[in-house]
This record gives sequence, structure tokens and C-alpha cells, in this order.
Amino acid sequence: MDGVSSELDIFFDELSTIGEEAIQATKEVIDEATELVYNGIRQDVPVRTGGLRDSLKRTKVDSGDWYGYDIEFEGNAPNGEPYQKIANVLNYGVPASKSSGGVSGRHFVANNIKKLKGLNDKIEARISAKIAQHDT
Repeated sequence: MDGVSSELDIFFDELSTIGEEAIQATKEVIDEATELVYNGIRQDVPVRTGGLRDSLKRTKVDSGDWYGYDIEFEGNAPNGEPYQKIANVLNYGVPASKSSGGVSGRHFVANNIKKLKGLNDKIEARISAKIAQHDT
């Protein structure tokens, strides 16, 4: 095997390793961001009985083609109202109508979702760090 072929073999071996490291780095950042958002929503959710907070569930979705999490309020309150509906009303509020003055939203979900801003940059930085670590 000549020098060029040998160098190409090394390059392709490194490329496959870097690809796996990039996938792992992306998953790490997604895991960390999900933890931050999930814990933030749990901390900020309005609590009267604790039922709404306790209904918040996080489920990992890793289908091979897609990686991430579902975070949602599951189940129903004792009065039969879905917890997700209660969370939406508390988060966004209720517009004023002729018979009511409306209710302002608390934005506890929306404010925590904002923590995902810059996620692509964080993933890129983590991948770059792994590549740099691989090169040393």
C-alpha cells in the first residue's frame, strides 16, 4: 500500500469515528437541554395540589431516525379535566370575553422553552470540542 492509500485509510477510519462522536455529542446536548427545560417547568408550574406538577412526564424517543423527548402533562385532574388543558390555560391565559375579565397567562412553559435558544450552536460547539479532543 502506498503512502497516499495509507493516509486515506487513516482518514476514513477517523471520519467514521468523528461521525459517531458527532452523534453522541448531539445526543448529550439534547439530553442536557431536555433536563434543564423539564426541571424548569416542574419548578415553575403553579402548584395548588401538586397534581399538575406530578402529571408532567418526560419520555425519550429514539427511533433511529429521530432522537429527542416528549415532555407533556399526562392524565386528568380529579374533576376529569385533562392536565394538558389546565397547563395550557395557566401558561397562555384566557382571553377576556363579555362575561369575564380574562386571565393572564403565567408563561411557565413558554419561558422554559426559551432555554432551548441557541441549541444548534451548543451542539456545534460540543462536536467541535470532541473533534479537537480526538485530534490530540
